[in-house]
Amino acid sequence: MTENQTVRIGSDAALVLENPAFRLAMDQVKSEVVERWKDCSVRDKEGQLLLLQLAKLTDRFESILIGTVEAGKLAKHQLDLAKLRDESKPRQFMRRVING
Repeated sequence: MTENQTVRIGSDAALVLENPAFRLAMDQVKSEVVERWKDCSVRDKEGQLLLLQLAKLTDRFESILIGTVEAGKLAKHQLDLAKLRDESKPRQFMRRVING
């Protein structure tokens, strides 16, 4: 995957994480899993295990999205640095004079 693709996918992931509908759905799923886990009988080892796996899965899903956002930010920073390094000396000087 190219750095430009990583930046685009990272931006898309950020939009998902910031989306109120997604946020509400994720919060509801997490809340329901915790509530069902609390209600689960101590003797129901299989049920407890499945709920634990579901809790871990939801956390993992969210962490993958967050990691995708961070990878996109890093790729953008690397692209920006590459652009700066490719500038000619007179262009770098003019950019510094203009931007202060």
